[in-house]
Amino acid sequence: MPETMRRAPVDALVAVGLSHRTAPIDIRERFALGDRRRAEWVENLTARPGVSEGVVLSTCNRTECYLAGTDAEALDRLGREALCAVSGMGPAGDSYLATLEGASAVRHLFRVTSGLESLIVGEPQIQGQVRGAYRDGRPMVGPVLHRLFQSALEVGGRVRADTSIASGVTSIPGAAVGLARKVFGSLDDRSVLVLGTGEMGRLTVQCLKREGAGRVFVASRDPDRAERVSRPLEARPMRRSAALEALDQVDLVIACTESEAAFLRPEQVGGPRTGAAPLVILDIAVPRNVDPRVAGISDVFLYNIDDLRHMVDRARAAREHERERAEAIIERHVARYRAWRRSRRADPAVRALRNTARQLVVDALAARTPVPDEDEALRLASQAALNKVLHGPTRAIRWLAERSDGEACLHRMEPWLAGRGEPRVPAGSGEVRTGG
Repeated sequence: MPETMRRAPVDALVAVGLSHRTAPIDIRERFALGDRRRAEWVENLTARPGVSEGVVLSTCNRTECYLAGTDAEALDRLGREALCAVSGMGPAGDSYLATLEGASAVRHLFRVTSGLESLIVGEPQIQGQVRGAYRDGRPMVGPVLHRLFQSALEVGGRVRADTSIASGVTSIPGAAVGLARKVFGSLDDRSVLVLGTGEMGRLTVQCLKREGAGRVFVASRDPDRAERVSRPLEARPMRRSAALEALDQVDLVIACTESEAAFLRPEQVGGPRTGAAPLVILDIAVPRNVDPRVAGISDVFLYNIDDLRHMVDRARAAREHERERAEAIIERHVARYRAWRRSRRADPAVRALRNTARQLVVDALAARTPVPDEDEALRLASQAALNKVLHGPTRAIRWLAERSDGEACLHRMEPWLAGRGEPRVPAGSGEVRTGG
């Protein structure tokens, strides 16, 4: 008996999180998820009933989880509960979270990946961070988020290739070094300590070298990592413990490690300075590497990532004319993704059609008198012919599913697709045209 057509479940998609637009640094750092915690957190969340897929994106400017399942309201609630648990703030953290659903969530991720939602518009690091979040979340990714993140990465590349959105200062390290240059006037005769050997640390050293910084030290708990980052950039490697004991020998500290807690405390910074110049500390890490109480020490000036805003306002204004072109690219890809999502409603209909047709062939073959040595050849030939015959109707069903009224149309076709009669054509709809 032909299999009854089962209607496809509605795949809900939500994005829940916070960013530099909705929360200050002291709140964002409480929601931050490092690489080690991220995979476990998503795995635990996707084990909850109603959550079929999940990816979490956690950077210095945002923590967002993208969830797919059967019910948007349930996904929103579960995402908020899980994020608030991470923050340790309980229900109080909920007020900082925002939720986007469906096409709005798709558009948001495309904007994020393109750099339009970044503190520094057009910054390129976010695309690598989105790729890393997708890669780390692959065990918890299904068809909905796979297509979403693949599309987002394609959009990000297209926006950067077809617009000038990434011109000028387009990185947080670049903005930090720009702020340092503004404070000191010139970095030519300054000694700089970079705490961190990850991507942010490497970019910071590159920016410092381009600005002609006098002496650049790179510190890490792992001496080998400090050596690997320092050597190609002609900087000087240091063990972090030794560097923290020699703060009185430098003019500028830029902290950008992936530590989950502040490690530079007032007692390490305080004390007489050998030079006459004050100490400037730029903490561009999230969570912060520097205890905020350091700002209260005489002759020490502490800035965090949120203090870079005024440095990037000019760059944002200069690239504003490129935003419309980027938005147009994003909207085209949002439309494509939405069409793909709608086309997935055709899967049960296609299965029903193929099962019905296959059963008709099986019944016809079973009704004939068996002919030795011919049955297998006849079966294979029938299957090949069936595939050719069904190719056109399959494409038509998928096209129909992409329409805004596609679900209703497929519902009317259900009896016919399942081999149980004729399509339910609305009264007065006229003759169905199939070509011409």
